[in-house]
Order: sequence, then C-alpha cells, then structure tokens
Amino acid sequence: MNKLSLIKPIIKTNVFDKCFISYITDDSRDVQKNSLFVARQGIGSHGNEYIDEAIQRGASCIISDQSFEKEKDIPIYFLNNLEDQILAILFRFHELIEDNFIFHGVTGTNGKTTTAFMAHNIMRGLKRPSIYIGTIGAYINDELTQTKGNTTPGIFELFEILKHFNLQKTIYVFLEISSHALEQKRLGTLPFFQTILLNIQSDHLDYHKTESNYIDAKLSIIELNNKNPTIIFIDKIQDLLKNFSDDQKKQLSKSQFLSSTDTSAAFKYSLEYNPSGSSNIKLRFPNLCLDTQVSLFLKYNAENYISAIALIAGQIFLDEFEIVRSDSIMLPQGRGEILKLREGNILIDFAHDHQSIKNILSELANYHDEIILVFGCGGDRDKSKRSKMMKIAQDFASKIFFTSDNNRYEPFSSIVKDAMAGNSYTSIEILEDRKEAINLALQCLNKENILVILGKGHETYMDVSGKKVPFNDKDCVLEILDNEINK
Repeated sequence: MNKLSLIKPIIKTNVFDKCFISYITDDSRDVQKNSLFVARQGIGSHGNEYIDEAIQRGASCIISDQSFEKEKDIPIYFLNNLEDQILAILFRFHELIEDNFIFHGVTGTNGKTTTAFMAHNIMRGLKRPSIYIGTIGAYINDELTQTKGNTTPGIFELFEILKHFNLQKTIYVFLEISSHALEQKRLGTLPFFQTILLNIQSDHLDYHKTESNYIDAKLSIIELNNKNPTIIFIDKIQDLLKNFSDDQKKQLSKSQFLSSTDTSAAFKYSLEYNPSGSSNIKLRFPNLCLDTQVSLFLKYNAENYISAIALIAGQIFLDEFEIVRSDSIMLPQGRGEILKLREGNILIDFAHDHQSIKNILSELANYHDEIILVFGCGGDRDKSKRSKMMKIAQDFASKIFFTSDNNRYEPFSSIVKDAMAGNSYTSIEILEDRKEAINLALQCLNKENILVILGKGHETYMDVSGKKVPFNDKDCVLEILDNEINK
C-alpha cells in the first residue's frame, strides 16, 4: 500500500505524487526501500547530513525542516513547521487514532521500570489492552518485544511499537522516561494523561555534567504535554529541596505531591511494611481511596506499587480494583528477584548507583547478619559514583566480590582504581571475570546469610569493547549450581 495518500492532507504538497511510500523513519540507518526519510535535528547533527545515506539505502522521498540547496535524484520537501506536524504525520501514517491511546510517563533515578511495569500489569489484570516500554524492552500486552536498547525510544520507534494496536479501543501506554530523553525532548509533543517523578539522586553526570543540570532534566517532565499535573513523590526528594534553584522550585509549584507526611498533598498514603508477610497500605488519592494489603519483598517495591497506583488512579474505579490483588502485582525480571535455593537465598537486582544499592543493602541488613555482595561499576559512564558505590558496599556487606559490569571500552583496572579511591580493601576480592566472581560468592552462601548480585538484573549480555557477549546473572547462577550437582 502506498501511504502517501494518508499523510498528504498534512504535508499539502504535490512533489511526492510519483513516489511510493511504505515506511517512515528519521534514522538514516533504518531506511529501507520506499522509505520517507524525515530529516530533523538530532542530538549533535541534523538529518540533512544523512540525506545521501538515506538515498543510498532506498529512500523514495525526503521531508526536512532545513532547506537543502543541492539537487538530488528524489524529491525533497521543505516543511518549516515539521516538528509541530510529526505526531499528526505518524498517527496518520500508521493509521492510528490518537484518542485511543492513553499515555503515562514515569521518570526518576530509581524505580522507573518497576513502577511502570506494575502499572502495566494491573491494567492487564483488569483485561485492558496495555503496553509497557522501557529498560527491559516493550511488553505488548503479555508479549515481550525487543527495542533498540534505549530506556525511552525515539518518537518514530515508539510508533513502530504502537502500530501493533490498530484497534478501535482504549490502549494504555506506560513509558519509562530517562533524563536523556527528557533533555533531548525525544518524545516531542506526545500527549500524556499522567506523569510521575519518583525520586532524584545524582546520576548520569557523565552526560549531564552537573547535578543541577540533571535535576533540570528530571523536572522537565512537568513541562511535557500533560493533561494532568505531574505527580511528584515529594518524600523522596525532600533532602534535595534545599539545593533547588528558585526556577526549579517554581517548576515544582506546577505539580501535585505524593506523600506519607504532608497532609496537604493531593496524593496521601500510609505504609506499614512487614517483610515477612503482607504490608498494609492506605491510599487517599483524588480519584481513589482504599485500604489494601500487598506482599512485596523490600519496602521500596511497596512504595513503587503505591506510585503505580497513583499513576493510574484516574483510570480505574474502586470496584475494579477489588479484582486486582497481589497475584497481578508482577515485578520485572531482575528487579528484586529472589531465588530460594537449597543452598540459601539469592537476590538479583539491576541496582547500579549508590542510592539504589543503599536502598537494598540497608534494608537487607535489618534481617541478615551477613550479606555477600557481587557488583561492579559500568565502564565509560559516570565515574564520580564509583567510590560512592564501593563505600555503601563496605558499609553493609560482609564479603564483597567486585567484578565487571559492562566495561564497554574502559579497562577494568581503571574502573577498579576509581571504585577503590578512598576505600580500604577489607573483605574485598577483585575479579574481572563475572562468572568467576559469582562462583566464588556462591561458595560463601548458606542458610544464614544472603547473596546479593547487583548491576545487571534482566540484562542478557556483557558489553565488552563494543561486543555484546551473552551473559545473564540468573542463568549464570543456575548453570554453576547445575554443574555442581552433575559433577
């Protein structure tokens, strides 16, 4: 099918009348035969720089928001207000109805994946069509689809996912939104029904350079095309407020708060956490008031659950919620995942910054006298957090196995040097081979302690010198134990 007729009412030009269009993209690497290539501003360059590559790959026509002087063998159309038209073009091109999609956005240094995934699964428990898109890929209802790898896809990749839902019904979409995506305005003018900011901790300073820039990026979720004011989990950023600029505080005033202590907050809750059983939760939200019980390991997961309910409170009714119990509250793979084995208990989590590591270890320390820890620090990423991560590890773990975690192009020795800066070597073994580290840690496991493996969570590879080498922490554990049994 020639999709030119679908978008012609928007672009209003006859220059493409002899073109056949079956695909649309703004990434020249994705261009295929009969593509419409949309040349627009990227992170460091404009799409006009890649027009020749797009033509070589099979583009049949091009739209750009910057004039292009050199003549080409295919039609090029200049559209001055291109960015304002992209959403309309994509909805029409993929034959989707905008009103059918109810978008929800989740940002925060930690908890994005769990919160968005929980919200998605609650909707699935209610038999509603739902999509989760984030760090672990894209779940279209219950089917996992791999994405290009970014936590938040670009707007063109997003619509490649949405096109699977060409249905005349309401579809709920839950998007993790990274600080990079917010700063880059990766989602453009996408309309959101509800967004939430979970927390802010220092992170990604390799990209944002300063903590203030990082805060600015996170707070910019408030400025998205939101139908309802962004919910801020104010309890989680309380310690940072004194460092906020006047402009940042002004942004907060446009939002509504989620709190267990602020009686004036629009979204109020109380949580009685019981690690050995059900936790009692009371929610007093504008559109939902309820008392419930959930069984979730680790307190912050119960808080993520509360955040998920706040995110969708305007979309569900109390009588519906009675359908949703603990069996619908699914955690993503590699997020607080517990392996209860005969050798002892193992916790696997994606935690890869000092605050998320502290959240886990400090809580586990309340119930375990001894914590065995396997973790590393990512290469070619924020170096300032490495020594902080090691300090937290030493504060709570009895035995530490420091190992590789996506070294990328950085030498492991350099990562070790940064991590150990200002820290002693007490009870630490340094092993570049992650499998070897996990193997040695397993030898320390017993019924009285707990083994914690952090950093990779759901990931199925190790990023080494530009190559993705197959590796998964859970699979590694099970393989080692299976080999021991079969010896």
